Amino acid sequence: MILIVVLLVVALLGGVGWYASGRAIHPKQNTYNWTLSDYPSLEPQSVRFKTRDGVMLAGRFFPGSSRTTIILSHGYGDDQNQMLLWADFLHAAGFSVFTYDMRARGESGGDAVTLGAREQFDLISVVDYLVTRPDVDPSKIGALGVSLGGSVTILAAAQDTRIAAVVDDSGFSDAANVVSTSFQKFLHIPAFPFAPVTIRFAQWRMGANMNDVRPVALIGQISPRPILIIHGLDDTSVPPDNSTRNYAAAGEPKEIWWVPGAEHVRAIEVDPDEYKQRVTQFFIESLGL
Repeated sequence: MILIVVLLVVALLGGVGWYASGRAIHPKQNTYNWTLSDYPSLEPQSVRFKTRDGVMLAGRFFPGSSRTTIILSHGYGDDQNQMLLWADFLHAAGFSVFTYDMRARGESGGDAVTLGAREQFDLISVVDYLVTRPDVDPSKIGALGVSLGGSVTILAAAQDTRIAAVVDDSGFSDAANVVSTSFQKFLHIPAFPFAPVTIRFAQWRMGANMNDVRPVALIGQISPRPILIIHGLDDTSVPPDNSTRNYAAAGEPKEIWWVPGAEHVRAIEVDPDEYKQRVTQFFIESLGL
């Protein structure tokens, strides 16, 4: 009898772990109420380039009146179309802008989302590409990311000093922590004991280690380059304490903007004028135009 119970528990843990890990590395594609055609001032140059590990990525370069360039990184389950609103107001301010599909999203190659483990190198490969362009000033490259893109931006900037200024909107402090939060929010089951098993399965299936996805451990390396952190106080997908930890670990210069009433990546909708003003001014002061 005891053996049967043990086998049932193991089967339950394994089944939930396999299912949840599959959802984690192959998320459903989000859809949007807008398309590129809704932003007539944005005239993209479509590009394709390979990452350092050989994955073909799809991107768009929006030439601005300045060679100062901002890279925009989308969230988990999203693609570069998510970032059109950000591209529009930054381009209107004069910046050149680059958006791209991370691996296994949109039109890019790759067979799995790795929760930042490999996406951080996708962003570094974007920088590799941009510095080859004569219409980009290699000393004036900034980066903004939302959700997973925010965490990826922190991880990449910590390793690549060519990223001269960082905006993190709603990024997590470590991947394992956000996986646990997702269990309770999306699967409606307790994180323990299912999350640790899921993380093990996910690591095996995507060939990456979640211990390498801890923005909180690396964010201090961005200093003395500036970082702006933005987080909605009503975020239940990536709770605000993730940014509390990231901000505490970051070096100067740093600033944080808490947005009351904003859910996950919704600060730009809750207070659009203030959001656009803060982000635009941050990049102007950090990089120049």
